[in-house]
Amino acid sequence: MNSNNLDYVITEYISNDLMQDDNHFFSSKLAILDTIGCIFEASSNEEVIEFASNNNLSLNFKNPFKNLTTNESYENISWYLTVLTRWFDYNDTFLANEWAHPSDNFGAIFSYFYKNNNYKFHDFVNSLTKAYEIQGSLCLGTSLNKLGYDHVFYVKLAAGSVFSHLVNNGDKEDTRRTVNNILLDGPSLRAYRHFPNVGKRKSWAAADASKRGIELAIISAYKDEIYESVQNVNKWGFESSFLDNSKLEFGKELNNWVIQNILFKVLFPAEFHGQSAVEAAIKLSKEFNKNINKVEKINIYTHEPAVRIISNKEVLKNASDRDHSLEYMVAAALLYGELKYEMYEDSFEGFENINNLRKKIFVTEEPKFTKDYYEFSKRHISNSIEIEYIDNSISEKITIENPIGHPSRRHEAVPLLKDKFLRNVKSVFEAEKASNIWDKIINLEKDDDLNIFFNILNEDE
Repeated sequence: MNSNNLDYVITEYISNDLMQDDNHFFSSKLAILDTIGCIFEASSNEEVIEFASNNNLSLNFKNPFKNLTTNESYENISWYLTVLTRWFDYNDTFLANEWAHPSDNFGAIFSYFYKNNNYKFHDFVNSLTKAYEIQGSLCLGTSLNKLGYDHVFYVKLAAGSVFSHLVNNGDKEDTRRTVNNILLDGPSLRAYRHFPNVGKRKSWAAADASKRGIELAIISAYKDEIYESVQNVNKWGFESSFLDNSKLEFGKELNNWVIQNILFKVLFPAEFHGQSAVEAAIKLSKEFNKNINKVEKINIYTHEPAVRIISNKEVLKNASDRDHSLEYMVAAALLYGELKYEMYEDSFEGFENINNLRKKIFVTEEPKFTKDYYEFSKRHISNSIEIEYIDNSISEKITIENPIGHPSRRHEAVPLLKDKFLRNVKSVFEAEKASNIWDKIINLEKDDDLNIFFNILNEDE
């Protein structure tokens, strides 16, 4: 056995207990609450909830958690919750060499504990932490996007391996077998995240990955080969076939760091590379609108990943295109002093105004921002915006190194995260009851029976 192989490292990590200090535990509850809020928000959209249920669930309740029963399969529960988590691109984010939405793991982990609830709350937290950690640490280590593959492959690996450990009673051979079967399964292309193919698949791709990870974990309980050389065997291995012989590796030691350092989308549903640009645009909005007839151009200075991923002045065909266009998001924020999901829709009354303003926006890479983006001690997501006027004058350049959801601004984010939660669940619960749900979950103790958590989620409407 090669102890450097992912199957070995992941299995040993998952098999060990994690230290749960107060910071880790509190951060984990914030992540859980934010995910729950995203699930509620998406479930208020009839089209989305029907797609998520896939005709497998009876939709009798406005509360999406009350539509679940323990008779449902792990796969169906995971699909349902992951679609809802991810649909509006408002869930947590992790940026590195690869990008991720770590809460994409929530549905798979939840599915196991929901059907097997004789546990403590800390057991659920630990398992979710491990999935976050595996996915995020892989993002720090190896880029998939540069080779054209989608980041949800790391969801399949993280969710699938942790689920395997749970469902197969900690059998190390089964977990290793699961990891290697996932490597054999391979990644999907990320073409559906880029012009001209951006579409709704980006909203369900993680659900597909988590569901497949569960399937392979269950299959791997049957005593097949472990396929221990599939990662790096010459010619036919994962690294030679998919990574052009680059290494699939972790960027850091596995512990509980990732869940404490995720990025929250606190104020607006915008692709995270553009969050600080939107925040800067909102600061400039009053000046912009006061001088709107004098604007010659708007300059955005950003990091290379933003240029590569979300700079797009082409024709935008749908909402999925628009929430991944830096120019569109900044234009909306300048015009209206805010950014809401409905601004991405064809029906939005200011749609043409936004599109017209996009033509005046120009994006340039700032090398220092790129350097600070990749530096582990900083992990900045910097953007600057300035307005040039027809008389050759220039506005103040507004620079934001990190948006409010960055770990460096966590103290600012916590009350705003609660506000976001209240907004997201307002279609189901009155404000007072929603606030009580937040408070009950944030005050859960490590040794509380997990059923307490599930009972909170199953509150009557």
